[in-house]
Amino acid sequence: MLLRDIPKNNNTAEKNTRIKYRVYPMLLTDIDYENWPKAVNATISTNVLSAGKTHHYIDCRVDSIKPSAAAGASQYDLKQTVALILDGISKSTLQYVYDIKGLEVVLIWERCSDGQKFIAGSPCSNGLTVKVKTIGDVSNISGAELSLEGGDCPEPFWFYDGPIIREDPLTIQLADGTTFGLGVISLYLLTDNATAKTLTDITGVTDADVGRIIELQGAGVVFPTVINNSDKFILKSGVSFSAKVGNSISFAITKTGTGYAFYEVYRS
Repeated sequence: MLLRDIPKNNNTAEKNTRIKYRVYPMLLTDIDYENWPKAVNATISTNVLSAGKTHHYIDCRVDSIKPSAAAGASQYDLKQTVALILDGISKSTLQYVYDIKGLEVVLIWERCSDGQKFIAGSPCSNGLTVKVKTIGDVSNISGAELSLEGGDCPEPFWFYDGPIIREDPLTIQLADGTTFGLGVISLYLLTDNATAKTLTDITGVTDADVGRIIELQGAGVVFPTVINNSDKFILKSGVSFSAKVGNSISFAITKTGTGYAFYEVYRS
């Protein structure tokens, strides 16, 4: 799968992990271009993905999303460019950069000041081409700097008030109160429990799953599932996670000498 969720790697001094620095690239082949909606008051309010397609996100370095529209070849046209930085050079992040470079996408991004979203890459600009500017040292911190660049277009971007379509999470019931089996999807919902429960492992992991990012969403109220730092779950600063309603945590699946482990890459 070319597009997948890329949570922010907190391997820098940056402490702000608000999701308002997410962008949502959509492959041009996943867009329903035949039914591209007409903007009203400079706003697209309808999902542009084809039926059955979902959005995947990239968490970027805080304040690194730099959109601009410069003059095109014609006095009536503009060229849209969106620059962004992915923090850290994890195996999964580096592979993602290699996979996505050169692809044409439609992009939704969010303004951090108020949460307003924007969209670029309409049929008139034939999408935005993903270009890699730097891999390695980006402003003295390891990362990858991308530039998404569109063609000449009289209306290079619009406001976006439409939905973000995510896959439905798989609701989890802990087997024996401590584990659950990994599936093919990336979202899992940890429901409330009848008694206190601690997740100790995720079963059914194979070598093919190494590098995957999975997200566990909380739905606990009285007895939310708890995840403690362990050989299986490597949590940032060793801080335990509680799957209460509204909480979420993402893990990168890695291989260890004794099997597989889950490294925290993001929580909210």
